Amino acid sequence: MTSPRFHLTFDQDWAPDWAVDGIIELLDRQGLTGTFFVTHASPVLERLRGSGRFELGLHPNFLPGSSHGSTPADVLETLQAIVPEAVGARAHYLVQGTPTLQAYATHNLIYDAASLRDEVAGLEPFLSWTGVVDLPIWFEDDVALQRGRPPGSHLLTSAPPGLRVFNFHPVLVALDACGLQGYAGLKTSLAERNIRLVDATPDDFAPFVERGGVGTFLRELTTFLEERPHLRGNFLSDEARAARS
Repeated sequence: MTSPRFHLTFDQDWAPDWAVDGIIELLDRQGLTGTFFVTHASPVLERLRGSGRFELGLHPNFLPGSSHGSTPADVLETLQAIVPEAVGARAHYLVQGTPTLQAYATHNLIYDAASLRDEVAGLEPFLSWTGVVDLPIWFEDDVALQRGRPPGSHLLTSAPPGLRVFNFHPVLVALDACGLQGYAGLKTSLAERNIRLVDATPDDFAPFVERGGVGTFLRELTTFLEERPHLRGNFLSDEARAARS
């Protein structure tokens, strides 16, 4: 089997820009790269592009009532107008299926990063029949919390071979979430005051911030990778292109 290849990925998920800025600063400070999946237009996208440490992908919402559109084609066209350089996608709620894969292929996307295979050893890219490469997720922050398995150093000290894609959400990082109760409380508080998540301030977050959760683990992970350059992958598109070659 191949040696471990760690990749940092992030889903925008309508997070406020200041929460994304914290991730940009962290990766800049530690000399790391990552892939960022976009849900909406925002000034922070130019900062992501300008940092040189991120490639941008699409984070389409295919669910009913989506602001992105009512069909897979509509959804992808909405996001490609915002991120025309994107070559990959990870759907909101990790939605997958034949219609989405076919739409990705039609819209010239080369990979899908929505298949969750948490903590499975020996993961590798899989070239689907559509020509779209499946890049499985090894760690998903919200799923780990929902399952009552908060992240910790055991995910670093145990290093099975193969592809290890870590996925984080800026809101959970900013909350340093140890569970999902704080996130639920934040959403309720914002809804009661008619404030959109994208417009929320650090003061809005403050009552719900925890310690020793997702944000702490991301900092531990980036320190781990800063000290072990031989374990770092670069962008997910590199994995996809190698699988297609």
